[in-house]
Amino acid sequence: MTLKPTATVREAAITLAEESVGGCPVVDDSGRVIGMLTEVNILEALKTQSKELRMLMPPEITFGISFVEVIQEREALSAFKELEGNLVRDVMMKEVHAVAPDDPVEAAIRAMVEHRIHRVPVIEGDRLVGILTRRDILRGFFRQRGEATHQGAL
Repeated sequence: MTLKPTATVREAAITLAEESVGGCPVVDDSGRVIGMLTEVNILEALKTQSKELRMLMPPEITFGISFVEVIQEREALSAFKELEGNLVRDVMMKEVHAVAPDDPVEAAIRAMVEHRIHRVPVIEGDRLVGILTRRDILRGFFRQRGEATHQGAL
């Protein structure tokens, strides 16, 4: 599953929800990975707080006129309505940490830990050939351990 950079955030959010995934690669028209979009990127782009400057006049202050920044909470739904028409390319992570199909699994683990990411695209040349998630790695380890334990019992 991939997204186009010209898809709207609304389209991307629906796609992620329907596919039950937390993120996916963003590819250009030639299929080259140019970014990653995750649920976290969308949530970070929501502006649930608005800031405004307010002027303080005497007697609220001792001398002169002062300005303070007032933070107001906004409803998440109205914040999403403002964001939903934005394009994926505006909220995606542009720095992609990828591995090649022949890389050791430790390279993917290192990328996930160092960059605090949950998924790593697998790229061969310029072509996306898969995606590796933390769940895939754990599932693979447990599967191997289960096979080793089962074979040891024979």
